[in-house]
Amino acid sequence: MGDLFDLGHVAQLHEIQKARLKNGEPGIGREVEVLIRRLTSGGVAGKSNDLRVIETKRFWDLGVGQELGFPSFEKYLATTLRIPPQVHLYDGSFTFLILVEPRLPLKMLCALGNVDFAGDDNTFQPWDARCMRLRRPYWIRMQDGRKNQNRTVEDCRRDFAKDELGLTALEGVSAYIHHPEVVTDLTQRDGHAMDLPGSVRREEREDVARLSMSNGRAMLDSRWDGGALPDHGSASRRKVA
Repeated sequence: MGDLFDLGHVAQLHEIQKARLKNGEPGIGREVEVLIRRLTSGGVAGKSNDLRVIETKRFWDLGVGQELGFPSFEKYLATTLRIPPQVHLYDGSFTFLILVEPRLPLKMLCALGNVDFAGDDNTFQPWDARCMRLRRPYWIRMQDGRKNQNRTVEDCRRDFAKDELGLTALEGVSAYIHHPEVVTDLTQRDGHAMDLPGSVRREEREDVARLSMSNGRAMLDSRWDGGALPDHGSASRRKVA
């Protein structure tokens, strides 16, 4: 289904309710009301020009704030950092400005963000100490790896600038939530997957995290870091002191 809500969705909700009632279960009215309240809490993000509000609202609409125990969007927003001036400043090498939410388990963030992930919070570990997971939300400037297509992750790590770090699995999923265009379907001619050099498999450090899309489904998994593929590239972010 596309991004627009239409009568097909209404019909599907109606069929879900009919099936529940047939099985002696309650209707879905309360669940739909919860969804509507979640989408309207704090107003509509499109009414704001404040990127902090927009990206925080995007997490809220997925249910992130509620899973963290916040009773309202305003309470959740108060815990997200304002964009630091040095990060807000446009950089042509790192064009995406992303809010990262590290307070939920990776598995849960993937589920809320509609990213298939067969692993858990112990699947990946940081490549090095610079890629350690932070405790509070933070902002990054990043590039999606298209400039690094057909290069190995090993080579990209070696050639990263002094102020450049490979994206982690958590940062890659956050990037996808805010900008789904960072990956494109690998079944298409212009397909692209992001290698995420900041995260490696705990059981095999030569396997790097990867965010890809196939047949319309986003997926977080891993692959060998020594292979160069024309539709894969290492995503990275600018390190801010």
